Order: sequence, then C-alpha cells, then structure tokens
Amino acid sequence: GFLDREPIDLRRADESCHVAAIGDSFVAAREVPIGEKFQVRLEELAARALPDLDVTTSAWGISGTGQIGQLPLYDAYAQHMKPDIVVLVFFRNDFRDNSALFIGWRYAIDPDLIPYATAARSADGAMTLRPPGSKGRELTIGHTIGDSEMWNAIRLPRPPDPLPTRVIMGVERRSYLLLYLRSYLRFALPRPVPSADQWTRQREEWIETLRRRPHYAWILPSRSAETREWTTSRFLPRRLPVVKEYFIGFTAFALDQFKARADRDGAALVILATVGAKNQEGGAIMAMARERGIPVIDLHDYIARQGRDVRESRWKHDYHWTATGHLWAAEALLEWLARNRDACGGGGGGAIDETPARR
Repeated sequence: GFLDREPIDLRRADESCHVAAIGDSFVAAREVPIGEKFQVRLEELAARALPDLDVTTSAWGISGTGQIGQLPLYDAYAQHMKPDIVVLVFFRNDFRDNSALFIGWRYAIDPDLIPYATAARSADGAMTLRPPGSKGRELTIGHTIGDSEMWNAIRLPRPPDPLPTRVIMGVERRSYLLLYLRSYLRFALPRPVPSADQWTRQREEWIETLRRRPHYAWILPSRSAETREWTTSRFLPRRLPVVKEYFIGFTAFALDQFKARADRDGAALVILATVGAKNQEGGAIMAMARERGIPVIDLHDYIARQGRDVRESRWKHDYHWTATGHLWAAEALLEWLARNRDACGGGGGGAIDETPARR
C-alpha cells in the first residue's frame, strides 16, 4: 500500500546505487502523481547527470509518523533492497510525532495504544521501543478496545462534542462533496470547535487519566498554566525546558536507531530537512545530526542558493510539496550525491562532504 512504483528486483537494487527514502506524508506525497515525486525525479536526473552511478530509488512513507514509527519501514521493507543510501525526510512536526505522549495529547487518545511503533522513556532517561498497540487490550481507565476502528476505539473519555460539531462530522463521513467544499471554503465553512474552557477541561481530564500511570506521572503537568502551554504548542513546548527535552529525546533516540541500522548494513544515512536551520525545530534536528555524524541536506538553503522562492515549493494552504517542490528536493539530493559519490560504493564508507556547493 505504498504510494510509489512497484519495487524493483532485489538483485537489480543490489547491483545499483540504491537510494531508499523514508518519511511521513512528504514521502507518501498524495498531493502529486507518482511520476512527479522526488524519488522518481532523482532517478531521472541521475540517469542524465550521473549515469556511471546507476541510481535506483524507492520510497516508503506513512502519513502521521515520526522516525520512530518509521523504523519498521526500514526493517520490513527498505532493508531488503540493500540500499547504499538511506534518506530520512524530516519535517518539524516529526518531533511531536516521535512521542506517543504528544500524539495522544494532540488526538486525545491513549498513548499506550498508538497503532504504530513508538518508544517509552522513564524518568532516568532510559528508552525502549514499543510495538504498535493492538485491539482487544484493556485500558487502565476501564475502557476495552472492541471491533470498532482502531483510531476511534483508543480515544480517552472526554465531554461530548456540541451538537453542530457532531452533525457536521457525521455528514463529512458520508459526503465527499462536503469534504471537497471544505477544502476550498475552509474559512467559510469552519468546523465548530469547543470553547477555550471546554478545551482546557478536556485536556486536564486527559492528563489526570494518564497521570495515574507511573511512566507518565513524572512528566505530565500538574498546573493549569502548564496545561495551557501544552495545549497551545503545535510542535515543541517552548517555555517548558523539561518537557521540551523530553520530546526532543525521542527524536535523538530515533536517529540513534537509524544510525545503528545504517552502520550495520553499510549504508550512508542522510537527512533531507524540509525546514530551514533558522527555524527552531530545523536548528534542533541539524544539531542532533551533527552530533551523530549524519549529514543534513537543508532544502531551504538549496532553494535560496538557486535564487528561488521557497513558497513555490509547497501548496498555498499546505506545507506539502508541489510538483515543483519534489523536483527541487530531487535536485538537492542529486547535488549531494554528486559530491559524495563514494556513498554509492558499498554504503557510507567514503568521506562525506557536508559543505554546500555554491554557484
């Protein structure tokens, strides 16, 4: 069910310089046809510019996942292609999506039953990988998963939505026309949302439920001011150092896991950052990568060096790439590959040049 071409023969992948891209919705890329996706464009560009490298590509992406949730994509799929280069496509919300607790916070669901791989962290900093949550497991809050859809079934108790919200959501589940109209009339047809007080109350109830679990009690906030900080933070809580360190730690753990796998399999690990170094989250991921010796391709930097406008790379109301954005991402990868040909010679054994090319 991956939105890419059918995988090439494993022998062909082994004989070529195979680049495996792993990521979330940027790699799934439902917004453009397969022929316009960056991995396909990279293969086409490399065939013309670097024919001696014989570059082949594959892409493995699932929307809504962070790098921890993407580890099984490498273990179950990409690893068998024996890639020379593994490209992790990173966006700022990956910090959030690497934490089961923040995923639960965002969707008001049980963080111990996220339907893909997650990690747990104790107060002493120890990290452990956890398998996906499963149906049929009884929650400590007394709710049992039944036969309903996983995502709906693992929601924690909360006050009922207002009647207008329930009506609109019910129609949305059955009407493609309404979904289409909402995408173009998003401001004319806003979804009713709970009041600030109701929203805060829901989140406080969610926190109280999870605070009874020892592995969350030490990190969850106990004061309303901190609860509001969690509520209003889209990606990283900026004013709570302990919480911020907690969430960033999961991404560092994920990078360590990917680095260990790449080193074991003789592959070069590269990060394609879709958020610039001047951004708080972009700077954080680049610092983490630098500490681990993982090269970062800064897409914003590449676009700026070409004298282009980064806004042309993404949709007007959406940060996902347009066909132009995919082309520029492929060009940035090609530029890196041209300066690091040794990465195709049996993995990451050669010296990697992290200095951006200048025109």
